[in-house]
Amino acid sequence: MESERSDSLIGIDCGASKVLLQSAKINPKRTTISKGKYYKEYLYSSHPDWDPKYQPTPLNVQINENNSKSILIGEAEKKQADVIVETLRNVIARNADSEIGICFPGIKDANGVTILANGPRIPKLLKKLHNISTLYNDSDCCITGELVSNIGKMNDVQNGIYIGGGTGIADGILLNGKIINLNMEENPKKSWELRLPHGPTVESLLSPGGILKNHNLKFKTNITSLSELSESEYFKETLNNVIIAFDYLIKDRLDFFHRHKQKIEKIVIGQRLGQFLNEQPKKIKNLFQKDHIAPVEFSYHREIAALGAAWKKSC
Repeated sequence: MESERSDSLIGIDCGASKVLLQSAKINPKRTTISKGKYYKEYLYSSHPDWDPKYQPTPLNVQINENNSKSILIGEAEKKQADVIVETLRNVIARNADSEIGICFPGIKDANGVTILANGPRIPKLLKKLHNISTLYNDSDCCITGELVSNIGKMNDVQNGIYIGGGTGIADGILLNGKIINLNMEENPKKSWELRLPHGPTVESLLSPGGILKNHNLKFKTNITSLSELSESEYFKETLNNVIIAFDYLIKDRLDFFHRHKQKIEKIVIGQRLGQFLNEQPKKIKNLFQKDHIAPVEFSYHREIAALGAAWKKSC
């Protein structure tokens, strides 16, 4: 297959709805990464076998199967996963001459993805991809991109919080200049694990995917984007629930920093949620400000995770 471009380093952000590719350049001193000329998105929905109504295996089942080392993949889950694998294979083949870093959501082992809240599990993903030996965590790549890219919002930050909102939430915590591994039991829970007192998870209320789903269910609408949602007569009520989830998450993270006797320097909201909030009027943005804790900034560059993956690959 003919190569699409000539850049020698690319990052791939594999999400729940698409694969995003961004070429990258690292400065001579290897201190900063920046965007190359090439950017492209590959939507799973363009594949004839993609099921937009696919429902992931319940998380409690996924966790139990993962713990027992007995993951049972049904036909619907396999078919959905095959679309993702085929899309990734095509992207990799078109860029075979490049150094490629890939980030992916979910819990992983040495072979693939074993728990995924918003999509199909792919336990043997690495065996299906040519010349790819590692899958980086999407949340780690988001915060890495914010740290080391020339468009990042966390340059020079030692203690910070990252909240990337797309189909789900990419959680990131930076403590004393190091990215915290949220898969370790002693560390804070991720948004899909963290439940509010009245039951729902933070992710289900704070992620754009969850926001739209909840709004449509409650008000019998068929809104497909946050910008469309902002024009709804019920937007204020939906936004209140988002703020409740955001406040709950920040309190949980604040407790973590207090235990480590550190102060949060900055909170960054990124991905689709950050892009949306960055475009909102000041009165909406101010609802998310936490001046008594740390300044909140909105990262509107969708390529951040891909740049983080490219950086990790180059290192």
